[in-house]
Amino acid sequence: MLKKFLIVSFIFLFTFVNNAFAHTHIESSSPQSGEVITEELNEIQLTFEGKIEQNSSFTLQNTAGESISIDHISATNTILTGTLSTPLENEEYVINWTIIGADGHVMEGEVPFKMDLPTAQTNENTEDGAVDVEVTDADLSIATSESESAAEVDLAESEPVEKKSYLAPSLIGVLILIVIGSFIFFAKRKQ
Repeated sequence: MLKKFLIVSFIFLFTFVNNAFAHTHIESSSPQSGEVITEELNEIQLTFEGKIEQNSSFTLQNTAGESISIDHISATNTILTGTLSTPLENEEYVINWTIIGADGHVMEGEVPFKMDLPTAQTNENTEDGAVDVEVTDADLSIATSESESAAEVDLAESEPVEKKSYLAPSLIGVLILIVIGSFIFFAKRKQ
């Protein structure tokens, strides 16, 4: 009888302990955390580890704390998307997300990123006083390589992405099983 109880307890703990401690965390995002964007951004997409509820949403703020308008925010299974209504200017932004996971827990977090679109060079030596803008392919490739280098540095300095670990809940389950088993073992020896 004791062996059956221990086997059932062992199976129960390893099956359900990980789920009891699991919450839905962000898996990836576009833009990524700490990324420097060098092209126009039209859509924000956040992908989560588990299914999210329809009430999940996000906001976008610049460094001054002003909210940027997002159109058509939608949650589908594990993906939360939204379309930008206006182009973003060159500065830093933060996506503040709040989701409701399939387990009913409210989770929130943020994804910082920076817009660094290449700017055009101007030539003011025209006859009629109009500003003449000329950007060559070489200028674009230099700007792209410089911003890619800056993006690599920013990504290297950004905090690592949180990965889900099942080690702690599993160890807790094993400890609980050992305590229960020890209690039963010593209780049976005293009889």
